[in-house]
Amino acid sequence: MERLTGPKLGLVSAVFVLGLMAGCGKQSSDEYIQEAKQYLAEDNSAAAIVALKNAVKTAPKSAQARYELGRVYVIQKQYESAEKELNRALEYGFEASKVLPLLTQAYQNTGAYSALSKIEHEQAGLTSVEKAEIGYFKVVSLARLDNVTEAKLLIEDLRSLDTRSVYKGLTAAYSLVLDSDFENALVAVSALKDESPQNAEVLKLLAQLHLASNQPKEAADVFKDYVQFYPEDSQTTFVLAKLLVDIGEMSAAEPYVDSLLKINKQHGLLNQLKAAISTSKENYSDALKHAEIAISNGVDELSLRLIAGYAAYQEQDFTGANRHLSYIAGALPNNHPGLKLLAASQLQLGLTTDLGGVLSRLDKLTEQDAPLFSKASYELIKGGYEKDAEILIEKTGGISRTAEDLTRLGLLQLSLDNLDGIVNLEQAVAKAPELDSAQLTLAKAYIVTAQYDKALDLANSWKQTAVDDARPYLLAGDVYVKLENFKAAKSEFSKAKELSNGGAIPKLALINLELLQGNLDLANDMLDAVLQEYPTDVTALATFYLISKQQGNQAAGLEKIKSTFDKNQTNIGLRLLLARVWLVEQRYSEVITLLDELGEKESLPKEYWATLGRSLIRDNQRQGATQHYDRWLAFAPNDKDAVIGKLFLLDSQNKFAEGAKLTQSFLVNRDDVQMQILDTHFLLMKSDFEAAQKSYDKLPAEVLEEPMSKGFLARFQLSRNELEPALVNAEIAYDATQNSRNLLLVIHILDLLEHADKSLLFLEEHLEEKPNDLVARMLFAERQIGGDIGAAMVTYKKALEQNPNNYIANNNLAYLYLKQGEIDIAKQFAEKAAELNPDSVETLDTLAQIYVADQDYEEALELYSRVVTDDLKNEEIYLNYVETLLVSGDAFLAKRKIEQREMKLQESLDRVQALITEYGIE
Repeated sequence: MERLTGPKLGLVSAVFVLGLMAGCGKQSSDEYIQEAKQYLAEDNSAAAIVALKNAVKTAPKSAQARYELGRVYVIQKQYESAEKELNRALEYGFEASKVLPLLTQAYQNTGAYSALSKIEHEQAGLTSVEKAEIGYFKVVSLARLDNVTEAKLLIEDLRSLDTRSVYKGLTAAYSLVLDSDFENALVAVSALKDESPQNAEVLKLLAQLHLASNQPKEAADVFKDYVQFYPEDSQTTFVLAKLLVDIGEMSAAEPYVDSLLKINKQHGLLNQLKAAISTSKENYSDALKHAEIAISNGVDELSLRLIAGYAAYQEQDFTGANRHLSYIAGALPNNHPGLKLLAASQLQLGLTTDLGGVLSRLDKLTEQDAPLFSKASYELIKGGYEKDAEILIEKTGGISRTAEDLTRLGLLQLSLDNLDGIVNLEQAVAKAPELDSAQLTLAKAYIVTAQYDKALDLANSWKQTAVDDARPYLLAGDVYVKLENFKAAKSEFSKAKELSNGGAIPKLALINLELLQGNLDLANDMLDAVLQEYPTDVTALATFYLISKQQGNQAAGLEKIKSTFDKNQTNIGLRLLLARVWLVEQRYSEVITLLDELGEKESLPKEYWATLGRSLIRDNQRQGATQHYDRWLAFAPNDKDAVIGKLFLLDSQNKFAEGAKLTQSFLVNRDDVQMQILDTHFLLMKSDFEAAQKSYDKLPAEVLEEPMSKGFLARFQLSRNELEPALVNAEIAYDATQNSRNLLLVIHILDLLEHADKSLLFLEEHLEEKPNDLVARMLFAERQIGGDIGAAMVTYKKALEQNPNNYIANNNLAYLYLKQGEIDIAKQFAEKAAELNPDSVETLDTLAQIYVADQDYEEALELYSRVVTDDLKNEEIYLNYVETLLVSGDAFLAKRKIEQREMKLQESLDRVQALITEYGIE
């Protein structure tokens, strides 16, 4: 056995000694109580609580220890803990008369009204003052529990108390409160305040009576006194702060709110109050910060969202303003100022689609609203929402008074082809002749509407008010050009040229004047001089190209633009001019490369989007074109050019349902004859004749007489089996526009009339006129297969000359060569077709049949393994596969495949029977 060494023995001894010391130092419960009293005398409540907890731990059923701990908890305002300890003190037999006053305070502050209502206020040992206090709190508790009858009985009982305690007075006053006699209650409690100005219950009841009497300012004054005496009561401090905000005393409320925010920075209601205060002080950044803290902490009030939206708008945070105001827009009444703020924010953000709905809810308007409505109308028109814009413009008409407002209104009306705009512009010019924008807009309106006399009068009067301005002379010159009075036009343009602010415009006007009169050489010389002075002027360079083209030297014009751009590649105007010229020259890939360098940014001008889109289509880059138009439509859904470009692509892909959906979404926002025509077309092509008829009926009478509309009518008649009149109208449409779609319509009707010879002849005549119509040539070849295989093969070869990547022509030629037994040639065409369209079951079937003919069954079966799936509906191809299995010697699998598929077509059933017989399948 290991013996104990010296150090180990020393350790054991030390522990033993420490244990004896600990045992000797253990305190009793009473000693801890005395220690706690000493701490309280030293104003160290925290240490006192620790000592009293030790006393309770030492003697858990010590009534004295429980009472003392409960009493300290009351002093520290830890009322829930006090409630627990004081109840234990009663349970363990402590003197009730000492516990009950403290327990009453605890219950009152924890809201334990039911427990408080049951306290025995007549307990022996209680003084009259204590009975009065406990009795008052019992009355209040019974009232809050809606036990008014018992409360009144208690009040009568308490009247007999022999005491001058303020609580006896409060109880008497509360009797008036229960009878809703707030006026006399207010008088009674005010008198008590004079006697006991610092009593908490007096001050609270007095403040509540002022509120009940609709005297919020007086209530706030009383609450101020209370908070001064009881600053630790944060709940009442909050009530005071909110009351001050409600009555508009923001500066008085702010110190209270700030003191409470130091306790809890994330408190939702406090941040709401701070947001309101900051808004009143025009500190919008601070207001927005606190409003958003309040919202994030669960305060979801309309007033708070209004503050947040308003503050965000003032901070030019239009995204935030839109977010907050949109959230409550549905709850705001019509004509609420918040709706105007919301509309203004949406304008700043370009959220055109939301504007009409918001502004339509405003009808109580003033002159100050005219700019907002004008700008909104402009954005709606710009975004293609013309119907919404018309509603706003009508409202704007009633509030436009100033020359600026009338100018905007007139311009908007004219943009919607409303000639009332001219009247408003005339009023604007009359009100402010010096207003250039009104003069210019009215001048353009006069010219567009051919009111040339008025335009000249305007130009002459404008000259009087703007003697050094070139624009009235340019206006007069433009009018004379319209009147073909070139001499007078030259005089006006020459005067404009002499004025300093004319720039290149009057010089170019003089050049165009010479071009109109056929003076190409003189115009060219004049243009050289202009380009010397203004080498990057886009209009001058475009004019140079046109002159060069007329002179048969368009290469020189193109080179001039290209060389100028090369020196100024950051000039977007020059880049777009070069792109337009290359587009005219059919140099599509160069246009695409040139414009791709800009990237597809929304901020780029419309000319960029239109030019690049047309180039992608004409270069047959359908996928790139689709992506381009989709991006364009994403931010400009009602741009007509974008919509038409997309519709062209959908039409070429036979996606008629998508096309109809797009036309209809456009027509919801604006009336447009061209789009109505396209809508009718797409609906007809998707065979929705009922909807197409409704769309067709909306077309103007003059449009219905057009050959295109006759084509529509032919399709309606065809749907009703009215073949003879359908043929007449289809031929009218074809004669006007000899495209593939009109051709196919005529051919289809002829086929239904069983005019096969006429159909074939019609195709031949069409191909003589349109030898590059690949659709017609493929159809012609298909018709030839039934009668003249050699001729059909020649036709397919011509089709391949036009487009070597035509997989159908390759496949059909392979099939025809196979029929003639020329397997090697057939294989070349079939492999090409499969390479071009590896997912086509028909193409793979043709190649497999060629392998079968060449007795290469393994290759054939490998192809059929890709083709024959559960989704394969073609019974002929399925049986080709079965027969390939049979000829390759796999009768077992062939039999199983026959059993797995139920044939629907009679010819398939006959073929199955023939295969069973030929190969002896049991």
